Amino acid sequence: MIVIDGVELGKCVTVRELMQRLGISKATARKRLRRLERRGLVERRHVGRVVVYCTKEGVEARSPPPSWSPGPTPKTRRRMEEALEVVVREGCVTTSALIRKFGVSHTQAFHTLRLLQAEGRIVEVAVGTTALWCRDRATAEELIRRLRDVVHRLAVSNSFRYATPAKILRAVRGDRDAYALFSRFISLSRVYGSFSPAALAFVNSLLRMMYGEPVLHTPRRAVYVISQPRELEIAVRDLDKKTVTVDIPADLAAALRGADVNQVVLQAIEQLLARYRP
Repeated sequence: MIVIDGVELGKCVTVRELMQRLGISKATARKRLRRLERRGLVERRHVGRVVVYCTKEGVEARSPPPSWSPGPTPKTRRRMEEALEVVVREGCVTTSALIRKFGVSHTQAFHTLRLLQAEGRIVEVAVGTTALWCRDRATAEELIRRLRDVVHRLAVSNSFRYATPAKILRAVRGDRDAYALFSRFISLSRVYGSFSPAALAFVNSLLRMMYGEPVLHTPRRAVYVISQPRELEIAVRDLDKKTVTVDIPADLAAALRGADVNQVVLQAIEQLLARYRP
């Protein structure tokens, strides 16, 4: 098999596929494919509305030998080890935290973290639009529990019957312990009286995770009823396992509490398959 900068000879690839295959950002993947196109190694085609890049015939002589495989440069490898030390020490970090610490671009920091993820040395959790990079699954789940506990504590101590992301963020700003925790991952400053979209999305994700769908949802505001938080259920993203998150009604969740849910699901699948067996 001959691979040209991540594109297998005789095959086609999209920008997203190359991004996932090499663990690079979307902008870097697009730039790499366009560079190959200018060199005449690939050609751009349209499959419906999707743009694909395909290797052209007769490029074998200009392609790297089959044994060649792109890998991290020594400089990137050093940055990976430095980033891993930070993640292990802190438990979970954001891409922005590494940008500030090492003085690198967002693309460089993101690429470094993706490589660590590809090697199975860290995992990623998305909370709203914020990516949290954690040393392992247990650490990621523990952090989400801590964040949820703080949100619920603030809602109860302030006697909130209904809460919005902005309302919770204002409470976070007024609580020293909550401020210390949340400021590690999002900006709590306000510009012209408003919180950043990333901060609002971060808290909105936690509220949805805890209390289910909002009772009111508009482009500018989501309102949640404060109730007993639901069981923790997060999707930890890594490259060797896939987590499927399913929302179920509260009464069904209560009925299944204490039961072997995996066995219940398997029985349901078995019953469905039985209907279609000859």
